[in-house]
Amino acid sequence: MEQAVKGRILSTTNNLSKVLCADGSVLICGIKGKRIKSLEGHYNALAAGDRVVVRPTEGGRGLVVELEPRRNSFGRYNEKGRADQAIAANIDRVICVSSPSLPPFRPRFVDRLAVMSESASVPFAIVLNKIDLGIAPETESRLADYEALGYQVLRTSVRTGEGLESLASLIRKGSSVLAGQSGVGKSSLLNALFPGLEQRTQAVSEKYERGKHTTTLAEAVLANDETMVIDTPGIRRLALRNIEPSSLSGLFPEFALYAQDCPFGGNCSHVNEEGCGVRAAAEEGQIHADRYESYLRIYEELFAPPAWKKAGSRDPGRRQRALLPGRKKLGKVRDPFDLDEEY
Repeated sequence: MEQAVKGRILSTTNNLSKVLCADGSVLICGIKGKRIKSLEGHYNALAAGDRVVVRPTEGGRGLVVELEPRRNSFGRYNEKGRADQAIAANIDRVICVSSPSLPPFRPRFVDRLAVMSESASVPFAIVLNKIDLGIAPETESRLADYEALGYQVLRTSVRTGEGLESLASLIRKGSSVLAGQSGVGKSSLLNALFPGLEQRTQAVSEKYERGKHTTTLAEAVLANDETMVIDTPGIRRLALRNIEPSSLSGLFPEFALYAQDCPFGGNCSHVNEEGCGVRAAAEEGQIHADRYESYLRIYEELFAPPAWKKAGSRDPGRRQRALLPGRKKLGKVRDPFDLDEEY
């Protein structure tokens, strides 16, 4: 029996993982015992970026015998499996790739990825790709709002090459996750940044303003010993139900200043309490109305009782609004994200 070696998960599907071993070999590995005790109750056993110990067997195969402790994980709630799902592990940043059109820019989707990034305690950046298509003034305005929150914003075009050097510099060191909706050009960006990679790409449907799933699993690309990029499948529905409701406000960094004025201190939900500093800031425009609306929608999902979560509702907020008296929507929401029931 060969000696166990350390490795890193490049991708995983159907309980089989592609593992890059310390000696440079790549093994297709199952899991010893078919489960990892520390991850019981999770939708998936392993994720791209996980550091593991494997025991080689024969024919380029092996067994994962140990999962090293994760520094962090980036993931969501899998409604089909009704369990937490890790998309990537041991990461240094999350990069939301979006586009100005085809598919349209959807701030509320960006907000959800930002919450996931804040939950993993890693920096969050936004890449607006396809800028050769033109950028609407309202999109520029929202990008400025995100920059004011401290999030880095890059503008790129694979067609013209604009912004690619800045993106290459951002991902040069550490492990980066590229996430976004189908059709925003994640795979095209990777092909431009890593010549010879040849990730598959597909055109976007102009009729439905959305892309087709090309990347089917999270897969790590290693440029060198210092650079790992984890490309993720295009996301259409992004359920966030694996966060404690009481901790959600802390994942919206702009709330911190105004939460000091809340009547119930750290116990304020910022939803229906009279005199809430966060609500007042949103009403006065000090917090962007649509960011506050994003918070309310996510909170409503988290507020749903366990039985409702397990049912996998397509619109938990519609029923939960009755449980949140005083909930107030601020202003007219023109986000085209509202037109897409999958989020």
